Amino acid sequence: MIKNFKRGIALLAITSTVSLNAQTMYKARVINKDTGEPIIGAVVRGQKDIEAVTDEDGFFSLNTNDDQTLHISYIGFKEQDIKAQTLKGQPTIGLIPGIDLQEVQVTASISSARSQKALGSKVDHIDMSNLSKNAHTNSLSDMLDGKVGGVQMYQSNGKVGMPIRFNMRSGATMSMERDPIIYVDGVKYNSSHISDINSSQDALSALNDLTIDDIASIDVIKGPSAAASYGAEAANGVIVITTKRGKMSNAENRKADIQVKMSLGAATLAKKYDQFVNNDPINNFFQTGWQKTIYTSVSKAFKGNQNLFFSYNMNDVAGIVPGNKDKRHSAKMAYDLRSGRFSLGATASYIHGNISLPQTAMGRYDAIWNLMINQTPWPYVDESTWRAQSWTYGNDRFIGNLRLSYMLPADVKIETIIGADINHTEGIYRLPFGYKLGNNAEGAKNISNRRNSNFNWDIKATRKFHLADRWDLTATLLSQIARQYETLNSISASRFRSDIDNLSAATERTVTESTFEQRTWGLYGEAFLNYDNRLFINAGLRRDASNLIGRNVASIFYPSLSASYNLKNQKFRIAYGESGRLPYPTDARTSYVMSGTSAYGPIVKPQYKGNPDIKPERMREIELGTDWTIRNNHTLSLTLYAQYTSDAIIYDELLSSDGWIGSIPRNVGRVKGHGLELSYNGNLWRQANRHSLDVYANLNYQMNKVTDTGGRDIDNYPNVVKEGQPVYAFYYHTVEKPAFNADGTYNANIGAIESKDYQYLGKPFPSVNGSFGFDLKLFKNITFGTKWNYALGASVYNQSFYNVSGLGDNLKKRNDQLQALANTAVGTAEYNQIAEELAHSARYRANYIEKADFLRLSTLYLGYDLSSLSRKLTKNVVNGMRFSFAIQNVFVLTNYSGADPQVEGNGGTRKQRGIGSLSRDITNTPHPRTYTATLSFTL
Repeated sequence: MIKNFKRGIALLAITSTVSLNAQTMYKARVINKDTGEPIIGAVVRGQKDIEAVTDEDGFFSLNTNDDQTLHISYIGFKEQDIKAQTLKGQPTIGLIPGIDLQEVQVTASISSARSQKALGSKVDHIDMSNLSKNAHTNSLSDMLDGKVGGVQMYQSNGKVGMPIRFNMRSGATMSMERDPIIYVDGVKYNSSHISDINSSQDALSALNDLTIDDIASIDVIKGPSAAASYGAEAANGVIVITTKRGKMSNAENRKADIQVKMSLGAATLAKKYDQFVNNDPINNFFQTGWQKTIYTSVSKAFKGNQNLFFSYNMNDVAGIVPGNKDKRHSAKMAYDLRSGRFSLGATASYIHGNISLPQTAMGRYDAIWNLMINQTPWPYVDESTWRAQSWTYGNDRFIGNLRLSYMLPADVKIETIIGADINHTEGIYRLPFGYKLGNNAEGAKNISNRRNSNFNWDIKATRKFHLADRWDLTATLLSQIARQYETLNSISASRFRSDIDNLSAATERTVTESTFEQRTWGLYGEAFLNYDNRLFINAGLRRDASNLIGRNVASIFYPSLSASYNLKNQKFRIAYGESGRLPYPTDARTSYVMSGTSAYGPIVKPQYKGNPDIKPERMREIELGTDWTIRNNHTLSLTLYAQYTSDAIIYDELLSSDGWIGSIPRNVGRVKGHGLELSYNGNLWRQANRHSLDVYANLNYQMNKVTDTGGRDIDNYPNVVKEGQPVYAFYYHTVEKPAFNADGTYNANIGAIESKDYQYLGKPFPSVNGSFGFDLKLFKNITFGTKWNYALGASVYNQSFYNVSGLGDNLKKRNDQLQALANTAVGTAEYNQIAEELAHSARYRANYIEKADFLRLSTLYLGYDLSSLSRKLTKNVVNGMRFSFAIQNVFVLTNYSGADPQVEGNGGTRKQRGIGSLSRDITNTPHPRTYTATLSFTL
């Protein structure tokens, strides 16, 4: 009996051991919980080196115990732990896209999107959904300025539709071309600005065609260390815009997701003019500009992993200048399909707009000039004549792309995208018959037809290799072909025989035509190494060829190398990269122009002398940084960078004795730049889900210095490019003392005595700039927030006041000084003091190069969530409702005496030879204050 008992115990032990060691083969799938898309390459780990990696359809197989805890991870998603036995009933694991600072996915290079933790450089990601719901605006610059470290952006002029000025990091370039490359859903966007019937200050911005409410997110790549993969045009940085699409995770029988957003706003003069003797005419000139916007979107998921998204937007926006209006309609459609190894995505957008841009600055017949210059307004043109004129642009634009991807059997993923941006703009200027402008009272009409087309075709092959335990390598090869083609036809007609402005009725006509083509082919290879999801190393090389490069330059190479290492709460990163700026269209090739005829035939004369050896300007950048996460509620980021620009293009004057006039471009310039970027985001207070206070701040420091100009100064005074000075520094004679007559009286005609030597007077770019603000939530439904912008160290050439001080008589400061001088005895100390003051208000450039430091309350908003009430009243038909009220440009504190410290006389893109000018206030329209009320709801 005892023997049988021992046999039973032994059998029970064996059975228990077998039971404990029994394993089950599990097969499950890992997907993106938000989109339903399979995640390829997710790592599934258990204990004792149990590991699996998901295949191209997101599946993995693992032989393990039922009670084993599995850890699932993938870059850009929140990691997840589950018990193996739970997979029996639910063999699908949905990973949530990461929401922590380092887990946000961004477009780090032209080849892929990656988690912030995998990047060796600082790429800023802006979630537009939170910004747009709290502070509605039609301006991309209002949305982003101050939200991105190392970047300053603002409209060059306060009218509706004006270009945006970009200051990216140190600005270490001699080029006037400072706009970044812009991609919209993989389409290379044509961001050129148009001034066919206006001056360059009143150019039409191409960024007007972007529908703000269609944008889901924006990634800002600020320098070559991150932008090297984009090649010979990316030294100014890259802005990658991703628009909204539907979510594949919606059940196929679920009703469509519908969003509606309506806004009503008003723009007013932010600060009344008080600098003139006669302020009323200019203050009364500006109007209240009413603004109306309607946006709606519909998203629906269908059987077979399909999704359709549609949106419509209507903008009817008027500015503070009479006649300045922007009316546009836009519609967008997006379609997505995923089926096994194959996926397809397509978007198509159409924009139709009409914008009126009255000419207000830079000329004696413009409105603000005529209101500022003299105490008696409109001295050069009648107000009725100015108001009778019209400057209008009709605009039609199509933006579309087709994206295809397929996973080959060898785990090689092939992706291609074909993008198109086609734009037609017709500008019409009219001066009606009977209104006198200069010596013409018989009318005038100018018509311009501009057609732009951008096409890009990218094809990419990617293969992931599992090298060893915790070591993975992703290899990518990408080819990009891009073509931009532009034609411009214009007709200028004047002096009609009657009040009929048919072009054939004009007695004077001029016809001009021009074309421009840019072709670029880039080949990019990349190796991305990942160790244990902690250490990331990326090496890339891009080769570019372009028709804008000299024929003796076969191609240009741009290398990049970066690494990041992640601890639990801290990340260290380092990156190096090179990129460029292409030469201007006329730099590489010699051209001639026909100039009349002779007895021997057409006369041909030289136009531009090209350089067959011209190369793109090259910028090298090294970047170091670290990011901290403190208690999951606070993040701090620090970035240091240095930029080295070589091969900068400088234009040497040609000798007419050699048969040429003008200049020839050469790669001889060098500039150094460096900077620091510091940002903080944190939650200072949270109580359950009812109350919270989030704050943010960023500080940017940047400097640059010209180190080589080929041995000469390049000037467009008071701007100059000079060795040892910042690029485009203000450099001119200074005012030393008042000018006196022989009898001791002040000589108002001469005004002052200038120094013989030129001296440094300031620079166009701030040394320090940034922003700060907070977002407060109370009682779960109420939100309140602000955004402040600031800048220190920049200067502005106040050419408006410079002109009024000498050409006119309306500058109050100078008139008060002259009146005080007339009431003071000649030769006294008080008389000489007033004369000294008059010397520094006389029409000398140094007197009107002013500091432009400022602190601006840019945004103030209040919102209230009405979702609970809307669901109750509509029986859940309306799922969400929100009301918000926002004020933009609330007030500004500044030491600048002009209308606004953030202005630019030549806004936007400049495709021109030689040096231009930066930071000139030439009777600019000031930025308005805008009030906007918005109601949005979802069904």
